[in-house]
Amino acid sequence: MDLNDVDMNEDDDSDEDEDEDDPCVVARDEDEEDDDGDVEASEATSTKPSSATTSVTERDDCVEESRETLKKKKKKGKKIKRKKNKTSSGSSLLVFSGGTAMNGICDALRDYTTSVTHVLPVSDDGGSTSEIIRVSGGPAVGDIRSRCLRLSDESTREATAVKGLLAHRLHPTDEELAKNEWYKIQEGDSPLWDGIDNAYATIIRRFLVHFHTEVTTNTHKERFAFVNGSIGNFFFAGARMFFRSMEAAIFLYARVSKLPRETMVVPCIECEDNERVTINAELTDGTILRGQNDISHPSVDKKSFTKQFHVEDGRQEVPSVFSKEFWTDIIESGEFPEIEGKEFWGGIPQSTDGHARVRDALADGNLSSASELIQSRLVDLTLRPLSVWDVDKAVTASEKLDSPIKRIYYATGDGSDSASNEIGEIFPRANKTMLKQLETSDAIIYGMGSLYTSIVPNLILRNVGETIAQRNCPKILLFNGSVDRETSGMSAADYILAIVDALNRKHTEYAIDFHVSEYVTHILTPDGGQFIVDDDAIKAAELTRDKVRVVKSELKKKKKEKTANGRYAPSELVKAISAVVDENKNNNSNSTNNSDISLAVVAESESDAEKESLSSSSSSPR
Repeated sequence: MDLNDVDMNEDDDSDEDEDEDDPCVVARDEDEEDDDGDVEASEATSTKPSSATTSVTERDDCVEESRETLKKKKKKGKKIKRKKNKTSSGSSLLVFSGGTAMNGICDALRDYTTSVTHVLPVSDDGGSTSEIIRVSGGPAVGDIRSRCLRLSDESTREATAVKGLLAHRLHPTDEELAKNEWYKIQEGDSPLWDGIDNAYATIIRRFLVHFHTEVTTNTHKERFAFVNGSIGNFFFAGARMFFRSMEAAIFLYARVSKLPRETMVVPCIECEDNERVTINAELTDGTILRGQNDISHPSVDKKSFTKQFHVEDGRQEVPSVFSKEFWTDIIESGEFPEIEGKEFWGGIPQSTDGHARVRDALADGNLSSASELIQSRLVDLTLRPLSVWDVDKAVTASEKLDSPIKRIYYATGDGSDSASNEIGEIFPRANKTMLKQLETSDAIIYGMGSLYTSIVPNLILRNVGETIAQRNCPKILLFNGSVDRETSGMSAADYILAIVDALNRKHTEYAIDFHVSEYVTHILTPDGGQFIVDDDAIKAAELTRDKVRVVKSELKKKKKEKTANGRYAPSELVKAISAVVDENKNNNSNSTNNSDISLAVVAESESDAEKESLSSSSSSPR
């Protein structure tokens, strides 16, 4: 590999000839430029004696082999072309999402189209991202890094190695071990570099070293904590600091991770260099929750598992994390944390049934094996507290808020109030790239994810509601399969109105007033989901029943029966999205054809009328 592999203007071509010096290949290339008659002449000429060491027989064999190779290559080329046409619909989509909720359908979506604009918020203030923001400022990079990694190429050993490096996390609790590992990585001594060509390694290391320099020479009183740090976040932040541009960092990251050329990952706001932004929630009782973490999953010390939980009778108790019911509820709720890169556990190396990872056991439906691993490793965690796998987050995400959320708004990330108001509200600019893609995409999708902390931050920006309302294209709302802390007590109708209120920027000085029908044209909901799209919801959305579609979901075993678990089956969801988009295209095409026919009839009628008028005038007396 050379530096051309990261050139934006050149696509990798796996079908390029590898044997350019082979005389048979040279003959084949010459044959490609000639027609069949020329090939026959070439064969006749090749039988003439010459001073070359290649014999007449060898030359004939070479030409014949070249011809067969050419036929195979042409046949292969046709197959490849048909495959590309089959897997790319040509439709362009814009998806509002956040976090990891939409990551699961990225692969299936790519089979339908690679022309997708992923719009993500940059207001996360938890995990590895929070430490980067605390020391160096700037917008959050965690959600963008997560989506880029999910879209990354895995077609070669090197691509897989790059993804593995950028998905890796440092030791989850021990600062010294994390720091030692970090030094090995940035110095190129870690086995994580195995399989990565020197050209790519040089590019990645330069930005990791730049990141290290920035955070360790910072004048901030507290030192940067590398514990549980994401290498992908470090690389991304280093690129942003170097270019002083989030867009440039995404551009570089997309090339290093080999995202499809027409796929875009876009932050929802224009990020000024080192600008810190966060989101706050104003509840209906007037309470202000500051920061995404406090809104969606408040927690105490992230390096320990000491959180206590309130129960209905007023007592406090720690949930029984050893019970099957506890883990089953978390798994089925969809709140099971996603883990990327290496997992640090301790405990037994594998279960009795041979599973080394909890995730693998759960994927096989083997709760007994998963429980065995969990218990062993939780015992180990009494000495090394839980961090990388945040059970606390999974549990508190389902705790109810004291009062429903009235609205979400942006605030300064350092906690200081804006000069213009008491609650610190600011109005960042919507990303121009996002607005441009909104104007041209074939469909707009409100994706899965936490409603108020992942979806709404993309929608409350100025010019977003206006742009969407003016578009004549499918605008598809995807319901989440489960209710969480943010949406507890909400009906499907409430959910729809929350989307509309966000787009209309309700309760702000920039409020607008478009109807729900101008924002939502279709609704997709998973079979078995906790939001019931009933008549009230359909009425609230101003839709007809045929615009609401129930999508097949994954199945779960309940006793001896299999029932829908409310989590979209990725292929079925993409199939439903493509059906809506394709139907709209067909309707527009038919409308255009009918319009053309009508115009032709009008023109023909006008022509007949003109002829009749001319005939009448020529026969009339002078």
